[in-house]
Amino acid sequence: ADDDAAPVITPEISISAGSGITEGGNATFTLTANPAPASALSVSVGVSQSGDFGVATGSQTVSISTSGSATLTIATSDDSVDESDGSVTVTVNSGSGYDVSSTAGSATASVADDDDPKPVNATPSFTISDASANEGDGTMEFTVTLSPSSNRKAWLNYYTRPAPYAEGAPRAFSDDFVDAYGQLTFNAGETEKTISVTLKEDALTEEDETFMIVLYSPVQAKITDGEAVGTIVDND
Repeated sequence: ADDDAAPVITPEISISAGSGITEGGNATFTLTANPAPASALSVSVGVSQSGDFGVATGSQTVSISTSGSATLTIATSDDSVDESDGSVTVTVNSGSGYDVSSTAGSATASVADDDDPKPVNATPSFTISDASANEGDGTMEFTVTLSPSSNRKAWLNYYTRPAPYAEGAPRAFSDDFVDAYGQLTFNAGETEKTISVTLKEDALTEEDETFMIVLYSPVQAKITDGEAVGTIVDND
């Protein structure tokens, strides 16, 4: 009778990628253990992306059953930003109970962008909308819009001021609202931001009053409508 223990063969892990996808789809990867493990084997992998497709990057653990293979699915997100095509890569990390294939230790699936490219001469524009609120509401919200969306960061500055003099049109002053000023930054793909102006309460019975918000000094965009009227509705 032979008295030697059977040699222990450590499974070698390799990985392959499925076909390329369009952003918003799922990239699939197949991990294979050769030979198949005698029991479920936990394998560490690292996920990375080229481009910005909403992939959950970093380390993950995949369990390979005694069948000898497992499928890993990586989700991507669909956005409205025109960008270059990219890819998702999964790499098998070293770990306990297995070896990593020297020739098939990582795999890459291509990701195609599905957004229409913007014309070369298309310049995104800032606009701001008028707003109104009751003097007791606390704040008045103005919406600033960037259109079309840009794949570059853009920003501008703003400030409040009394409305221009006009016959029969009451103007709001510093005892009616808190002066606001600052900068709005739009990251790539963002199209809307809000400016909040704090309103002051009083006990006077008066006509509705107005003030202005002015946009200025845009960067990476232009201003097509840079003034908005805020109407404070009297609540006394």
